[in-house]
Amino acid sequence: MTAHQHSTAADRRLSVLQLVFSIVAAGAASALVVLAFSPFSAATAAFSAPLYGVIAGGYSVFPFLARRLLGYRWAATVVGCLAGVLSAPISPIGLLIVVPFVGAGAAYDSVVWAITSLRRGARDSEWVFVLAAVVSALVLFLVSLPVLSPSNRGLPVFLLAVFGGRLVGQLAASALAGIIARVLRRFGARRWS
Repeated sequence: MTAHQHSTAADRRLSVLQLVFSIVAAGAASALVVLAFSPFSAATAAFSAPLYGVIAGGYSVFPFLARRLLGYRWAATVVGCLAGVLSAPISPIGLLIVVPFVGAGAAYDSVVWAITSLRRGARDSEWVFVLAAVVSALVLFLVSLPVLSPSNRGLPVFLLAVFGGRLVGQLAASALAGIIARVLRRFGARRWS
């Protein structure tokens, strides 16, 4: 093995290690958001599902940020899974919190991947992330349907309000992730892919 080949292999291992540390950090940060929101999120969910949808958008900031910064194809999904597992002991719903984290992350990642695969110029276009946030809001709305009160599930206005809350929360999370990513890049963070 030449010195150049050895250096390249060492750089690759370091790059993978940095990626793993970044994913773990984003997952831990998401778990801290859950910890910070836990005192009032359960109560909010009980009395206002639409307001809870807006507040719960905060849980998506770090998975969305990981997708934007790391450029790793399934970063939001992996960070969401890790965040869900780390959040389970402090969450009122326990391990079930993994489902919305992974659902939102997978929806976001899938849309970003599909659009950027079809349109190479769309890689950093903000509309791609907006569309991904809309699809993740739809997934979270569908995941939340079984836990809504049966009497409320029959009210179209209530269902629209719940979806609207999810939509506002996910769009805000994606926008905040975009702002944070731009600030971090300005200070030297680089995209991995």
